[in-house]
Amino acid sequence: MADDVPITAGVGTGIVTDDISNANRHYQRVKISDGTADSEIHLKVIQEDAAHVSGDSGLMTFAIRTDAPVNRSGADGDYEALQISNGLLWTAPLGFPKTISVDVTRPADATAYAAGDAISNSTTAPTTGGFTLTGAARKSGGSGIITDICVMTSNDPTTRLSGEVYIFNQSVTNINDNTAFGVSDTEIKTCVGVVPFSFFDAGNNGMSHMTGLNILFTCSGSADLRFLLRARNTYTPASGEVFTVVVKILQLD
Repeated sequence: MADDVPITAGVGTGIVTDDISNANRHYQRVKISDGTADSEIHLKVIQEDAAHVSGDSGLMTFAIRTDAPVNRSGADGDYEALQISNGLLWTAPLGFPKTISVDVTRPADATAYAAGDAISNSTTAPTTGGFTLTGAARKSGGSGIITDICVMTSNDPTTRLSGEVYIFNQSVTNINDNTAFGVSDTEIKTCVGVVPFSFFDAGNNGMSHMTGLNILFTCSGSADLRFLLRARNTYTPASGEVFTVVVKILQLD
């Protein structure tokens, strides 16, 4: 049988149509077919909850092999192909891991802290807004879970520091070093967690690692978190002592 069928006006082979009565229109029915010549395999639309039948035909869905996932479209909201690696679809079921490290270098003095004093980087003009955990979320107003915090010091004193890390979901008023720690009633409502730490001796310096925190946060007005430090005991620092705060996060959206 020939592949092409001639159609003669008025007389000839009938064409299957769908009569749309309320519009007085006929729409031609078309089957999407296997492109192989003489093939009788046709694609079909399957109803929801229909049982699988051996030999069902369909369209293949392509995805792009991507060893490291990247944005391939021009802008947020554009259509984009799925991405795979080693035959597996890229997903992030556990969130997107992010590690942020921030150094806080205290002033060039050795004035002892009393319990409850702020630890900061200036006695008169500390970093505005608190110390920034940049990109804690993947987008402005985004969320995440803080899993771990490590705090390190460049000092190796006889009496080790115990302190607290106060974490906020937006900018807060920073506090002068070696003054009483205090935040306003409004700012304390933006605190997403307080993590205590106590240094142990690491030879030439000190460290504390807090795990299993599971602190859920949602940033406000940016993708950043802020933090402040407070001493919990009397502590004599070194001049220019550096405190390093490392925060491990699973970003959720």
